[in-house]
Amino acid sequence: MTDRPDEEAWTGAVLNNSAPAAGSTLRPDDFPNISRAWAYWDSLRTGRPMPARADIDPAAIKPLLPYLLLIDVLRDPLDFRFRLVGTEIDRIVAGNYTGICFSDLSHMRRGNKVWAEYERVVASGAPLCAGIDYVGAADYVRRLAHALFPLADDGRTVNVICTAVDLERRW
Repeated sequence: MTDRPDEEAWTGAVLNNSAPAAGSTLRPDDFPNISRAWAYWDSLRTGRPMPARADIDPAAIKPLLPYLLLIDVLRDPLDFRFRLVGTEIDRIVAGNYTGICFSDLSHMRRGNKVWAEYERVVASGAPLCAGIDYVGAADYVRRLAHALFPLADDGRTVNVICTAVDLERRW
């Protein structure tokens, strides 16, 4: 792997390390999709702080596609728009979010934990992993985690965030 982002940039598990970050309840082994997404994103950097959206080859990550979101970063004012929502994510959320902005959803607006995590990734240009609260109706979801991977077409300014969602199922 290439250089790992500074651990201060992470709020949850350090995904290329078998040990969770200090104070974290996330373990990479609990969320294999996120670990795979981290490895893929890291491999695309090729010495850059972050890859571009065009670097992503859906065929190379086909098993991950149901668990991925592509989120456009809008500016002036800052907002986030769902560009692509994977089929497994669609199954566990309460509606079709494609094309909707975070600011249009009462549980995603500025001041929310998830908004703050996306804002942090935009400001830092570093990936972030954290547990997220699940408020949907799918009773098989025990807990969720997401990892936000910044993408920058110009190599510097985050314009898309590729988000991998992983869930622990109730059996």
